[in-house]
Amino acid sequence: MATNPIALGQLARLAMATESGSYGTPAATGYRYHYFYSSSLRETKPIENDPVIGAGLQNFRDATAPAPAQSEHNGQLAVPVCLNGIGDWLALVLGPPTTIGAADFTHVFSSGGVTLPTNTIEFNPATNDFRQHVGVAARSLKFDFQGGNGYQRAEIDMLGWGENLLTATGAGSPLSPRAYDPVKATGAAVFLDGTQIGVLLSASLTYETGLIQDRYIDGSDRFGAAILAEQANLTGELRVRYTSPTFDAAAIAESDHALEIRMIKSAKNSLTLSTPAARLSRAGVQINGPGGIEQTIPFRCAQTGAAAMFTATLKNQVASYS
Repeated sequence: MATNPIALGQLARLAMATESGSYGTPAATGYRYHYFYSSSLRETKPIENDPVIGAGLQNFRDATAPAPAQSEHNGQLAVPVCLNGIGDWLALVLGPPTTIGAADFTHVFSSGGVTLPTNTIEFNPATNDFRQHVGVAARSLKFDFQGGNGYQRAEIDMLGWGENLLTATGAGSPLSPRAYDPVKATGAAVFLDGTQIGVLLSASLTYETGLIQDRYIDGSDRFGAAILAEQANLTGELRVRYTSPTFDAAAIAESDHALEIRMIKSAKNSLTLSTPAARLSRAGVQINGPGGIEQTIPFRCAQTGAAAMFTATLKNQVASYS
């Protein structure tokens, strides 16, 4: 007797396309498959207690029938920092890039856009089971640089309009994934004012788009629009082996510093995340015993008169991400 088949994440596929119609209308064409590690993107709709009285039911102690709540559509997606595929996710978070080059291309994604795209993302977790996520927009993008084994990952937090359950794909015949060119987990270096931080143990960087969703009185329990109602923010932390009060002095001075995180595989294939004005928080030093002393320095970034708050510069052989 054979074992029972089950749905396996290893067999799931993700296809994505940029939407061009009104909010809540899935993309009709332009789908491409993408690599990913995990996804919690889903639509949920809880049920609520409804303590109505006067129904004349069997007894006076048991609950009455529940009432519906509003739909929520959100989740996180973990993706590899592949120097070809990451551009599609950067376009979702920051908007289409400015691209120059021929054969070898440089794509510059910048924060500060007034609008951002919405995408349709379709998962195929099992046979004849296609989960079409419509109106998906990015709420944040996070990088954790820990070193260690494996490849570097990025996490995108997303909001969406809704999830359609299909028995046949709505993505047509998606293009193949872009050539897989991942960055090793040890492949990043962090620079402050052009000098590499040599005692860095770990770092994190989080960009928040300022995305929220509006609910309208329109007969639907789904969201009516995705809007950029809040300021975008770029924050992070540097965890260093303590050697001197250098970072405390910079924090006390309340000065701004150029910060770059470089993931370079070659002169033609790299990703650099940069901000022109990172301001360090004063963190102090904790001594937790006889062992080595560490220091964790939070930072917050800003735009300047000449540069956007956050720029991602991607070099590869992909001609376009628009």
